[in-house]
Amino acid sequence: MKLDEKGITLVELLAALILVSIIAVIAWTTTTIGMRHGTSETNKTIMQQDMNLIMSSLISAHRNSEKYSVIFENNHLLINACDKSGDCKLSEIAGEYDFSESMINNIEINTSSAAPIVISDLNPSEKHIKVSLKITDINNEKNFLIVDTILSRILSKETEGGG
Repeated sequence: MKLDEKGITLVELLAALILVSIIAVIAWTTTTIGMRHGTSETNKTIMQQDMNLIMSSLISAHRNSEKYSVIFENNHLLINACDKSGDCKLSEIAGEYDFSESMINNIEINTSSAAPIVISDLNPSEKHIKVSLKITDINNEKNFLIVDTILSRILSKETEGGG
């Protein structure tokens, strides 16, 4: 290029385009990775919140009900809690998860069958309830949470004969 001419050469133009392309690819890759990571973390947070809701609901049913049942049906968890008067309230808890490999009072939950699994007549005033709950994301089986706990309250045994 002569010193008195203005403009750019084809080589300079190609070099500039290549540099801009490299920067654009790096920016696009970084943005895509960030979005995937954000989605993954959001899903984990939702699962943690759902597990907290499930455990809070089980604890509430255990502490406040005369008896209750836990029902696993179509990837949903339901609690049927009954008070002293016999009035029962069925509540669906949290989102849709695979509950396989969970255990309540040493009863293993296998949600592969179409029939609902009912763990009935749990009486919290007579016995503590051992719970090992595993929830697995239906869309990604690598995402799961496990909570092992014992649901308890003060046990009351009525004595016969008033003694």
